[in-house]
Amino acid sequence: MQLIHTLQQQLSALALRPEQGLVLAYSGGVDSHVLLHLMCALRDAGDINNPLSAIHIHHGLSQHADDWLRHCQQVCLDLALPFSAAKVTLAQGTGESLEALARTARYTKLYELAPVNSVILLAQHQDDQLETFLLQLKRGAGPKGLAAMAFYSSKTLPGTNKVVHLARPLLSVSQHQIVAYATQHKLDWVEDESNQNTNFERNFLRHQILPSLVHKWPEIAKTVSRSAALCAEQQSLLEEVSKQKLQEIRRSNTTLSLAALKQVSNGWLVQIVRQWLHELEIQSPSQAILQKIKHEVINAKADANPILQWGNWQFRRFADELHLVPLTSDILPHTLVWQEQNNLSLPSPLGALVSTRHAYAQSSDCHLLIAPDLGEIKLQFGGYSQRFTPQGSQHSKPLKQWYKEWQIPPWQRDKIALVKQNDVPLALLIDGKWRLSHRALTESPTHSVIALHYKSHS
Repeated sequence: MQLIHTLQQQLSALALRPEQGLVLAYSGGVDSHVLLHLMCALRDAGDINNPLSAIHIHHGLSQHADDWLRHCQQVCLDLALPFSAAKVTLAQGTGESLEALARTARYTKLYELAPVNSVILLAQHQDDQLETFLLQLKRGAGPKGLAAMAFYSSKTLPGTNKVVHLARPLLSVSQHQIVAYATQHKLDWVEDESNQNTNFERNFLRHQILPSLVHKWPEIAKTVSRSAALCAEQQSLLEEVSKQKLQEIRRSNTTLSLAALKQVSNGWLVQIVRQWLHELEIQSPSQAILQKIKHEVINAKADANPILQWGNWQFRRFADELHLVPLTSDILPHTLVWQEQNNLSLPSPLGALVSTRHAYAQSSDCHLLIAPDLGEIKLQFGGYSQRFTPQGSQHSKPLKQWYKEWQIPPWQRDKIALVKQNDVPLALLIDGKWRLSHRALTESPTHSVIALHYKSHS
C-alpha cells in the first residue's frame, strides 16, 4: 500500500484537469509494468478518472522485440486498458551511441502519438536518477545536467503548437520497492537481455559500480536524488535571471546587442547564450566553444569577420550585433532563366518562386509584376558589381555598395537574386521580400501580367 499511496501523492501534485489524458510509456519491463498495474488499480478504485492508455515503442533491436509487443498487448487487454504500439527505426552511423539513438527515437514517437496536452507517464525511479546523475557528473555537466531527470516537464513539438507533458511519479521510489511490489502481486514482466550488456554506460554503472557504492552507502540513491533536486532548484533560479538579462540585450530572435554583451562577465555571457539557444530549441555547443565567444567574436578587431562554428550553426558579428546563423552552402554566381513555369526552384537553402496570372494593382515587397511578352526573365546570383537603382532613388550604385548601405550581412549576400528582363534590373529578392528597381512594373498594364512571389521550404 505504501507504493500506491506514494503514486497518489505524486499524481495529486500534477493538478490534472479531468479531460487530460494519461499515457503510460509501457516497455513491458518490471518498472513500467508496476506503474501500469498501480495506475489501473487507482482507476478501478475510482481514484483517477482521467482517460488512461498505454503506448509501447518497438525498437526492433532485440530478436525478442515482437514477443515483447505481444506480451504488452495481452497485459493491457487483460486489464481493459487501451493500448497502441509503434515501430521506430534508428539512424545508426550518426556518431551517437545506440542508447542515445533509442532514447531519442522513443521520446519522439511518444510525443507524436500522445494526445495534445496529455501527460506521458514514465516509470523511471530513484535508482535511475542516481545513474543519470553519475553519468552527467562523468560528462562534466553543470547544474542543469546534474539536476538529472525532472519529476515534471512540458514539451512543445517543433513546428507545431502541440504541447505534451512528461511526469515521473516513481522518481522517489527505489528499484527494490518496485521489484518487491511486482513479486508480491505475481506480475509477469519481460527482461531485456541488453540490460546485462556492460558496454552500455548505464549498464556498466548499474552492474559494476553502483553495487559497491550502495554497499558502502546504502542511502546514496536517496541523497543523490536530493542533490539533483537542489541542482534543479538552483538551475531554475539561474534561468529566471538569465531570461531577464536576455530580454534586455536581445535585438531580434537571432541577434544580441554586442555593446550589452561587452558589459557582462564571461560567466554571465555563457549563461545568457545558453538561455538564448534553449529558447530557440537549438542544442548548446560545448563549454569550450562558449568560452571563445567573447575573445574570438565579440572582441575581435573592428574590420574582422569572425566565425565561431559548432555543428550546423555559427556565431557571427555584424552591425554591432552577435548573430546566430545556420550553416548553409554558399551559392556560387550563376544565372537562372525563368521559362514561365508555375514553380521555379531556387538554389538551396532558398525556396521557390511561384507565378500566378493576376491583375494586381501594383508591385510590392510581396509580389513582383512582370510582363513576359516584353522579353526574357533571368535571375542572377552574385554579380555584385551590377549597378542598381532602387525605386524612389535617383542614384545608381553597384550592388555591393547598396548591400553595405542596407546593412545586409555578408553571409546573406550570395542568397540574393537579381531579377532582370532584357538585362535591365527589375528587382532584388532579399530574404523572401522584393526590393524594386526604378524600372520595375509598378502597375498592371491593360494586357495580362504575371505576379512572382516567394515561397519558402517551410
